Amino acid sequence: MKHKIGDDIYIPSAMYISRGSDDRIGGLAKIIKINDESITVDTFPHISFGYRNLLSKQEELKKQFGNNRAYPDPDIDTPFIEKGDIVNGKVYNGNPIW
Repeated sequence: MKHKIGDDIYIPSAMYISRGSDDRIGGLAKIIKINDESITVDTFPHISFGYRNLLSKQEELKKQFGNNRAYPDPDIDTPFIEKGDIVNGKVYNGNPIW
């Protein structure tokens, strides 16, 4: 099926350890930008999804999400290392280490 701007497409869920603000629950989302390689949807305009990859997963995602819409499910962006943790034998003081 060839999609166009304004069509709905299923996108997958994603959860991130160190950038929880990008966490999302998958489902249907409206296409706002499309080309042969990638698409962008209204719910997550800052993320490009691989179009061919999404096409190959539409039936699976439809079974998983049905008519549910995709939505953000953010949490706080905190590094997995917190002040006071011991890292490489030293107490982490909160300053960036990378």
